[in-house]
Amino acid sequence: MTTATGSRVRLDTEPEVRAFLKLCLDPGPGFPKRTVAKLAKVMPDWLRGPLAIHAPDLAELRAEAVRLRAEAERADRAYVKALGAWIAKSDQEDPS
Repeated sequence: MTTATGSRVRLDTEPEVRAFLKLCLDPGPGFPKRTVAKLAKVMPDWLRGPLAIHAPDLAELRAEAVRLRAEAERADRAYVKALGAWIAKSDQEDPS
């Protein structure tokens, strides 16, 4: 596997993937540490693939999280549309 910076990384085994993820969390002196939440958010596809191979349960959880975020976004849009319609309707009603 080649990283975005052109470095070669072996991600063939579970220990290799786990070791690389640990390195991503704490790259060493002079580099900022990351939280697991930040790593999950910025993890590139070339790293997600090997992770999914060695931890399919994590891939399923991520897929569910992506699905639920999309569902929540649709619900938010529906709410905003309904709120706008409700506000506009109040302008058209007779106050008596």
